Amino acid sequence: MAFIKTILPIILVWLIAFPLDATQTLTLTYAGDNAKSIVGVKITMTESDGTVTILSTDTNGQVTLPTTSNTYTLAASLAETGDDPVDLLDAIWILQHSGELRTLTADQQKAADVNDDGEVDLLDAIYILQHSGELRTLDPVWVFLDAATGLSLFETTFSPTDTPSITVIRMGDVDQSFDPG
Repeated sequence: MAFIKTILPIILVWLIAFPLDATQTLTLTYAGDNAKSIVGVKITMTESDGTVTILSTDTNGQVTLPTTSNTYTLAASLAETGDDPVDLLDAIWILQHSGELRTLTADQQKAADVNDDGEVDLLDAIYILQHSGELRTLDPVWVFLDAATGLSLFETTFSPTDTPSITVIRMGDVDQSFDPG
């Protein structure tokens, strides 16, 4: 009986430290909204040993990453899908934010900085208005962020025990009206 009392805690610690099922399911959502999963995102997983795996999200916006004992980075890309979500309302939200009438979340601020100068201001609203009037073309830039840190996906290194979650943002879509479905 003493043997079982001694060995049981050791086995439990080992199972916690080295789980039997180490696969990770990666979930991509639009602007952090779990009801808006992103389908068809190409994910490139590059392990520290140089192994590269290319995957694609399923109809639930998920992909199962292969089991690894290495640290790894992820890169993502998505072809333009659906209608252009950038419209007059996005410019209005920027103007309201500039006038301190509306508070934008960190994700909304990233989407609002369409001229990529690090600030959300009148110039961004003008760019969106010009885009809405077909006087300027805004590239449909998709931004992929590590949901845990808010950092760009390419700036994040994951460990084998991490379960990444990725937020996807479309530049210019400040009100986050895009419907990936």
